[in-house]
Amino acid sequence: MERTAALRLDAEWSRVRSGRAGFPTGERERLLRDLIAALTPHAEQELPLAARLSLRYADLARHHFDAGRRTEALTAAQEAVRRCAEPARHDPEHARWYAKALISQAVYLAEPLSDELGMPRYAFQPTGDRPSAAVRADGLAALAATRRAMEIWEGLDRRDPRNRKGLAHSRAFLGDRLEELGDPVEAAAWTVRAEREFHELYACPEARESLHTMALEHLGDQLERRLRRCPFGGGLTRLHAEGLIPERLLSLAVVAARIEGVEPEAIAGGLRMDVAEVRRILRARSWRAVWRFDVREAAGAPWTPMAYPWRGTDAVTDRSAAAVAADLTDAFLNAPDRPPESAHWRIAVWWEEEDQLDGSHFRRTHAPPGL
Repeated sequence: MERTAALRLDAEWSRVRSGRAGFPTGERERLLRDLIAALTPHAEQELPLAARLSLRYADLARHHFDAGRRTEALTAAQEAVRRCAEPARHDPEHARWYAKALISQAVYLAEPLSDELGMPRYAFQPTGDRPSAAVRADGLAALAATRRAMEIWEGLDRRDPRNRKGLAHSRAFLGDRLEELGDPVEAAAWTVRAEREFHELYACPEARESLHTMALEHLGDQLERRLRRCPFGGGLTRLHAEGLIPERLLSLAVVAARIEGVEPEAIAGGLRMDVAEVRRILRARSWRAVWRFDVREAAGAPWTPMAYPWRGTDAVTDRSAAAVAADLTDAFLNAPDRPPESAHWRIAVWWEEEDQLDGSHFRRTHAPPGL
């Protein structure tokens, strides 16, 4: 197809892509494939057309991913990245396209590391579930692609708001990839950096668009969740030493340490606070303990969750998850409805909401005597 005709087809696709033309899904894919075939010969000679071809491969990747075809999406995403690498070296706009293609590729690569709600699938506890070698390799490749995208944004003119916004988003995505790979501490650090970049970009609240307000709210939620997963030593203490725990979340860090079982004096030392202030926070701020007892008749049989009160929630003040579990276990063992001695049972305690068993803050499994 001649160059002019290919560009006309590209303009037609732009109308379809924006939703101004009512095209069924099958026709959209056909048009997109025809466009890619039309642009390909000309992209070999012209860098701007190579960059445009990258955009269309990115569109195809998104189309496949939305349809549940991850393998095809990854193939198209790889082409999007490959086609834009050279144009990105010569034009800032093409560099932005390249960075976005890398971010999208990373999202598709990392998809098996998240559950159906988009939350990290693995808590990476020593005895917990782990991703397969292939899934972990994809996750590491996603991390590398995200870091490369961030490097590109960092190399662009920081006076351009588009570049600062891209950098903020890339830092947020880096946090996502790190959390999926079991590093909540680094994930929290990059979430704070992304949040600060957004705040600097929109220093005046009136200048914020609704999408950016939503982004800040989302980052705030992510940061709280990640801090709840951070260990005290080498985690919360390191983040605080590096100035990466916002003042508004310092009390959350104090409570997180107490839930882990750290004593107030040690919390004060690790977070460089006055012991009296730590004790005040622990008296004033409760945490939501969520627990569940499961039972099964024999090893290998499926676990069955028990009903209230052995599956419930309550506000807890100045106590560790282990202490909460100890009280619950004592009540359970002395309850009239406790299972027979021959049964297996287990207890898990979470902070805020019931989640994966590996993500609990306390877990204990009991087997019958003699097993």
